[in-house]
Amino acid sequence: MNPYELRAEDFTFAPYKHEGDSGAMLLATAKSDPSIQYIVKSEYPEIACNEFMYHHVAAAVGLYTQDVWILSGLADRNHAVAIRYVPNARKFTYDKADEESKQTYFKFKTLYAILNEDDSEEIYYDGQGRLFKLDNAASFNMSELAIRHAINYGNDELPEFVWKMLKSGISLVQYEKYALLLEIFKKYFGKEAVEIGYAFFEQFVSIDISKVESAAEALEKIYPFTITEYYPAFVNVRVEACKRFISENGIERFLREPN
Repeated sequence: MNPYELRAEDFTFAPYKHEGDSGAMLLATAKSDPSIQYIVKSEYPEIACNEFMYHHVAAAVGLYTQDVWILSGLADRNHAVAIRYVPNARKFTYDKADEESKQTYFKFKTLYAILNEDDSEEIYYDGQGRLFKLDNAASFNMSELAIRHAINYGNDELPEFVWKMLKSGISLVQYEKYALLLEIFKKYFGKEAVEIGYAFFEQFVSIDISKVESAAEALEKIYPFTITEYYPAFVNVRVEACKRFISENGIERFLREPN
């Protein structure tokens, strides 16, 4: 069995109400243990793979995330992801947070810029007081149009226009946002936030890409190989972008006081 996979036959399902743009969601409860529950996102194919890969990329760079699985065998839903449900999650509020939580918050914010995220920034505490991030569907520059074309062609040779869409998503870095992020950190949160953000750019350079590749390979269960190859390529481009940012910008630039 795929170590990244859950089977729908092992769960019962109920509608799960949540505001957002992830479409209709389900709450999956394990038949063997009702305390084990997952939020299932399955309405849009790009959401399932983006959510799955976000959690694995975040974990590979040292951030805490909920367990995430590919869910197979769900009726009429070929592309589904199951994210561990946290029943007693508390909303993160910066003004009331301790220093450790604030540091983690800045790391999530920095990863947001690196992965070209374009979604709400929903940060919560789990039952053990660990910070985690919800709603990671709009990340990696993976569009619904590109992934639907890729799925339609399967493992056959893609036409040039589909390749161009995928290559565009990989190459669009928005490099200028890296410096802007640290400038915002300095203005609103102070020097410590800058130091944490800058250190996270350095940390991303050393990401364990083998973990990203392993997770991406698991997507072959429900996606064509063009999609499984997309995510490691995307991350490698961001590694090089972070290297460039560090080489071109010493941290002193963002710490110095304005004249």
